[in-house]
Order: sequence, then C-alpha cells, then structure tokens
Amino acid sequence: MAEDTSKPADNAPDEDTSLVEETPSNGKVRSINRLGIGTMAVLQIIFAFSSVILLNYLSCTKHQRYDLSQHKDYSLSSRSQTYLASEEVSARSTPVKMVALIKQQSPYYLRLRAQLENYKRFANDHLDLEFVDPIRDPQRAQEASTTYQRNLTEEMIIIDARTETQLEERSEEESRIDLATHVRTVPVKSLFIEEMDRYNHSYISTWRDEDLLTTYLVSAIEGKPRKFYFVVDKSQIDDKAEGTPAWKTFQQLLLMQNIQLAPLQISTTQSIPQDAEGLAIIGPSFDFDEREIKTLSEYWDRESSAIFITLDPEAKLNNLKRFLREYGITPQDNRVISVSGNQTLTATRAIFNQGPTVNKDLAFQATQFDGSTSSLEVASNDDRLNIRNITPFPLIQAAEGWWGETRYTEPNPTFDPKEDLGTPKGAPSETPVPVAAAVLRGLENNDRTINLTSRMVVIGNTDYLKPNNMREELTHFTNSSLNWLVGRENLIGIGPKPVTNQKVTVQSAHKSFIDQLVLVFMPLFALMIALVLWNSRRS
Repeated sequence: MAEDTSKPADNAPDEDTSLVEETPSNGKVRSINRLGIGTMAVLQIIFAFSSVILLNYLSCTKHQRYDLSQHKDYSLSSRSQTYLASEEVSARSTPVKMVALIKQQSPYYLRLRAQLENYKRFANDHLDLEFVDPIRDPQRAQEASTTYQRNLTEEMIIIDARTETQLEERSEEESRIDLATHVRTVPVKSLFIEEMDRYNHSYISTWRDEDLLTTYLVSAIEGKPRKFYFVVDKSQIDDKAEGTPAWKTFQQLLLMQNIQLAPLQISTTQSIPQDAEGLAIIGPSFDFDEREIKTLSEYWDRESSAIFITLDPEAKLNNLKRFLREYGITPQDNRVISVSGNQTLTATRAIFNQGPTVNKDLAFQATQFDGSTSSLEVASNDDRLNIRNITPFPLIQAAEGWWGETRYTEPNPTFDPKEDLGTPKGAPSETPVPVAAAVLRGLENNDRTINLTSRMVVIGNTDYLKPNNMREELTHFTNSSLNWLVGRENLIGIGPKPVTNQKVTVQSAHKSFIDQLVLVFMPLFALMIALVLWNSRRS
C-alpha cells in the first residue's frame, strides 16, 4: 500500500509563514498581492515627491516670515509698515530704489540684508532693492558712484526717490538739484553703535538701523525738510545748571521726522513766516504780551496751522493761559502728586487715553513724567466751542492715586475734594486729571477739509524732554504728535525700538568646561541612548 506523502514528517522543517497570510476558515491559503503592494509604494513615493515639489513652489511664490524673538527684533515697526503701505510709496509711478554697497564678508551683512528685504516686502514691489559688493563687483560700485555723484569711500546705502520725470534727460543744474533733493546716502556705520569689551575688542552693542532708514526714506521722498519755528525769546535757551536743555532733545526728535527747527523771536516778529509747518513753544519762562498773543492768534487762525506747547509749571503765564483757555484747554496752578507713606511723589504716573489718532498703538499704556507736572482742564463738551468746530480732547491723564494738588507749597499735602481734582485712594468721586491734551479746529473726518484743519498739542510738563528723563513711550508719543500736527497720519504709531546686543564674557576655565560638555559628554550621551535603543530592538 502506498504511503501517504501529503502528511509532513515529524522532523520536517516548519513552513515559512511570513510570505503568506493566515489560513482563512475555509482552509484555503491566500497569497500576498505583491503587485498591489508594489504599486501602492510607488504611488506613495510619487505623491510624496510631488508634495515636496509643490510645497517648494508655493514657498517660493507665497511665503510668510515669522519673527519668533521675544521683542520682535527682526520685524519692522508698525510706523514703518504703515508708511511703506501709504500713498507716498504705493502711488509712485517710479519705485523708490535702494542700493546697498556692503561687503558680503562684513559682520553686519546678513542683518542689513534681512532688514532691507523687509522694506521691500512691505512696500509691495514699490521699492527696488540692489546689493552690490564693492570688492566682488567694483565696476558696478564705480557706476553707482558716478550715477549718484557720491564718493564711495565706505560702505553705505543709497536711497533714490527721484520720479520718472526727474530721471529723464535734464540739464546738469537740474540733475544736480534733484540728486541733492531726492537722493540720500546712509553710512552703514551710522546704523549701529559699537562698544569695547574687556579685551578691547569692538562689538555691535545697539542697532538703530530701522529708525535711520525710515527717516532717510521719508527725507528722500519729501525732498526738502519741513520747518518748525521755535519761539526762542520766551524760553531759557541755555540751561547750564540742568545739563542739556529740553529744546535740544525736541530738535533731535524733529530731525528724525524730517522736520527742521528754526529759531524765531516773536517779540520782533509781526507775523509767523508763511513756510511754517508748525510753531513750537518749549518750556516758556516768560509770558507773552498782548501784541505777541495777537501774532500767535493770527497764526492759529490760518488753515493748516500747528502749535506744540510744553509748559513749565513754575512759570507765570497768564496771557498764554488765557489764549489756551479760549480753545478749551486751561492749565491749572497745581502740581500732580501722590503720597506713599510719608513721602510725596512728584514723578507723575500717567496713562495714554484711548481714541485720539495721536495715541495710535499707545492707548492704555503707562508712562511717567519726571519733574514737575501741572494738570490741564479740558472742555470736551463745551457747546460754544463745538459751534466754532473746535474740539479739545485729553491725550494723557494721571494714573489712579494721583491728583492735582493746589497747595503744593505746603508740607504734607493731602487731597481736598473741594479744591483738588484726581483719583486718590478714598476719594468720594474719581475725576480724571489730564496732563496732555490736544485741540482740533475744523472737520477732520471730511476728506475735503482734513488738510485745512489746525491742530495744537499742549503738555503740562517740559522736564520729560531732557535726555535723562526721556522714556521710550514718550518718544513715540512726541513723534506721533509731531506727525499728527503736520498731517502725516501714516507715520503715527509706535516707532522702531533699538535692538541691544549683550556680549557675555566667559572665563577660560568655564569655556573649557563648556567645550568638554558640548564636544565630548553630549555626543557620548547621545551614543549611549542609541546603543540602548538598538539593543532593545535587537532582543
């Protein structure tokens, strides 16, 4: 009888079941569909490859940068972004051109390249950007030197804001004037501040590139600087005992806004010059007489007039106060103070009001006015002023716990609700104490009359302008006030903040330990983890 060979021997090797699926209930063995698996793998590879290509294509055409630094050190400020998107840049028939003559091996090349590309991106292709390495491309550098008639002895950024008409064939004199008016050169070394470390090695400690680049851009587009007249014969020009006078800080702020501060003696002037974009009265120590008030009133009655006033609380200015009261702002004979324990505080804590255009991006932020501050009474709901299209409104008010003390010369001042205004603890009613206010004469919400409005800003403190007292938020506020006064709403907002680099000096012993940690111990630790994972999978 023949032996049944269908049954495997006991000592026969087990069948390799890794190539077949488990036996179904019907007893039939189903083989793996290798063709289907292979096709699926090929399709997955094709789709993955196509996805990578499409993602790279989308990232090249439409990409978004994200600044993940804590203080947004690599992003343009809202003020610069607003200006680049404004009609001054976007409505130009000829794009603004920037030529950066910077060596690629310079330590600041990458920083400036990224910053200038930010300007190009926010200008929406209304700004042309070109980088030229004077070492690698000396011919192009010489061409730029000839075109712009500049002696390129150092690295610089050239801003060319000439229009299409000005770029056409013109006489030599006209071309020279256009180059002087609408072309600016920014030395690269002026964009940062260098310091020396303990080893006498220089390093970049502070970047101020955006602040200067935006200033030069505005200057190139506008051409000639605007002019503010400063009433010099009513203020203490030289303040040797107190250091740098406040008006010099104000002058520097004006220059950063492409505004020139020109001296004016109102005692010998019959009329404010017609080219005045504004009038500045900084910390007047002497009062105006009747004729000078008349000159001031005649200027204020003009269309598009602008006045910026900071008051010295110590000065007796009866005529000037009467002039301001006529337009809804009355300086008070008091001092804004607070009491902490047995100590009287005079460095006024204040809050920016919400609503006014001047306070764009500053609403509800806190600040501090150093020195003496007097409060202002603002007649916001005066029908007599509304009939004349005059609108006064507060800009900054004292914080909670501060009040305007009328008996400031007496020791141990206390809040008296019958005489004082403010919000000290325990006061029966909270009354806001404005320390800065503005006046608008005309209709600002009408496009046909907005350029005809007159504007005034009054601040009950002058000491805040001194270099040791100037705070970042007050700098932004003053710049915004100046741009609001001259009708440049697109430059209102928080400006660029200086980027400060802190250099850390590591001692030799600590440096040796850090080198061992990074070069030896960390790689060994990673290798040990890899060996443990490999051994666990092997077992």
